[in-house]
Amino acid sequence: MVKSRKLSEREARDLTLTAAAHDLVELSESRVVIESCDQDREDNRVIRQAVGPQAPFEYLHDRPNNPLLWLPDVHAWAWGRGGSIRRKIEHRIEVITL
Repeated sequence: MVKSRKLSEREARDLTLTAAAHDLVELSESRVVIESCDQDREDNRVIRQAVGPQAPFEYLHDRPNNPLLWLPDVHAWAWGRGGSIRRKIEHRIEVITL
């Protein structure tokens, strides 16, 4: 059995943003809002690397007090909690191994 190393938070964020950017292009989405967490500059770099300097969608960072940004956090918490809480939301989640 090969053990994989644990990713840093930045590495995990980069992988997630890259995959999300590709999905946004495929889905022809026009706009995405990303929670700002003092890493906006790095996020912008990752998105540009993933889809080019002229992304086919608008992306912007917003403060965590935007209620729409709470929804992903609630789902992530429920998934991490496991058990019956996870079962209640699992129909909304697609797990992708990167």
